[in-house]
Amino acid sequence: GGNFMMDKFIINQNPQANGVYEVHNATQGCNYLPHITQQNLLGFFATSDLALKRAKMNWPREKIKVCIHCCSEA
Repeated sequence: GGNFMMDKFIINQNPQANGVYEVHNATQGCNYLPHITQQNLLGFFATSDLALKRAKMNWPREKIKVCIHCCSEA
């Protein structure tokens, strides 16, 4: 069995200019991380894909994507 690192993921409370809400990895950190007061906690996940799935379950009518800067899985 492997060691699964769980990272904390948040979603920006404010959409981008194009109406998209971005998911960020708060554990890894990101230059585009919104201010703490603008963050909605999604939870702890092994991958950003799982965090994105949770966000889309929570807000099914919103446009949501992961931040390409902090959520690109190698």
